[in-house]
Amino acid sequence: ARANVPGLRQQSQFTCVAASVAAALQALGKPGCTETVVNDVLGASAGRGARWEEALAAIQYFGGRGQLMVPATLDWVKQHTDAGHPVLIAWNPEGRPWSHASCVFDVDSQFVYVMDPNCPDPNQTTRVVSHADFYGKWSEKFSDTVIVRRPAVAVTLEVDGLGRQVMA
Repeated sequence: ARANVPGLRQQSQFTCVAASVAAALQALGKPGCTETVVNDVLGASAGRGARWEEALAAIQYFGGRGQLMVPATLDWVKQHTDAGHPVLIAWNPEGRPWSHASCVFDVDSQFVYVMDPNCPDPNQTTRVVSHADFYGKWSEKFSDTVIVRRPAVAVTLEVDGLGRQVMA
């Protein structure tokens, strides 16, 4: 089992969160949630990007529920992707001085499957990363002295297709 996350490319250098949230919401049956529509709510901007609070607010705005786990584990992520729920992450796959948002859609015994809206290869939107390599890149710089280890947000629906509240 895995989350049915579409491969999206972010439209600017600062909208990785918007693109990742859009992909997660589309995976849950919200096709109108494009990067542009999500960013109108999220408000990512050049030089600042977006924060977890803004991502969670946008997820809720579009009828989703975001469960932030810090620090998360791949076992926790796998529980969600196995249930068909996408999981947003902050990580640093290329060793840059800032973090990057992506969306995990599957975890197996060896690899993590990540929809990355800014893969270096313009023809790719998926990275397949070994567990050890993934853990080494899975963090977000909060300040010059603080690193947040293994942040993740599982995205589910708050209201089902029949209009009923999904109990947490």
